[in-house]
Amino acid sequence: MRKLIALCIITAVITIQCGPPPKVTINPEQTECAPQNLVVKPNSHTLFLQWDTPCPDNIRLAGYFIYVLPKPIGEKYPGVTLPKKIVPFNSGAYPGDTDPEDRYETISIQNLDDGVEYYVSVRAAFTDRSLSLPSEEIAVMCRPEGTFELAYRYAGENDGFSFVSGQNVRADSDQNDLYFYHKDDIDYLASPHRLNGFIRTSAFYSLGKTSSIYQYPQLDLDISPVERMPVRVGESYLVKTADGNYAKVRIEAASGERRERTLTISYIYQTVDDLMRF
Repeated sequence: MRKLIALCIITAVITIQCGPPPKVTINPEQTECAPQNLVVKPNSHTLFLQWDTPCPDNIRLAGYFIYVLPKPIGEKYPGVTLPKKIVPFNSGAYPGDTDPEDRYETISIQNLDDGVEYYVSVRAAFTDRSLSLPSEEIAVMCRPEGTFELAYRYAGENDGFSFVSGQNVRADSDQNDLYFYHKDDIDYLASPHRLNGFIRTSAFYSLGKTSSIYQYPQLDLDISPVERMPVRVGESYLVKTADGNYAKVRIEAASGERRERTLTISYIYQTVDDLMRF
């Protein structure tokens, strides 16, 4: 009988200690002030964030905490509390940008690694140090992008471009990834290997007409590339460099005749080998 009583007491203690966790109360403002419509635009080592701020004017905020993490947390921690091990990118609450527009906020996060996946979300912070519900959580990867002018083959110092350095080079440079020429009223991008069999080989895929360089952020192509590609303004192309990395390019403009002709090209360069994600 004593053993039975002892067992009952132990069972009761365990039941009390291991019962359901206390229910967390979410105040209306923690829902109303949750950032919305988060947009994250990557560049080299940088992320630009913008989010809507639906918080009513009568609720005072201390600012915002931005989470840039190597693993997602949104599904595991969808509420208003986070464990201490999850630390925001900013040590103090971000008060917002200096733009007088109060419908949204922006911030630029710098000194990140290219080619690394980050999971980004934002929470409003109240003056009592409590947090709102989170914004959407977005997976994103930093990578270089920009625009360059490409001169006609052998017509100038800027007749080639290196995606690794993000700079113009000579068409016959051992760093060059592409050059262009014009024939029969058609512009062509081509592999430097065609100029000299001892320099780099690039391969090209056509993505067709696009509204911007950001169309088709992730690709899975099952077609064979070529070393010479006819190109047109308003169309995008994929370039596989000799390093095994991909660059997405778009012909933004073309001007001039014969050897005076130039192309304006926007690009996004993926620093991870064999990854077609932009």
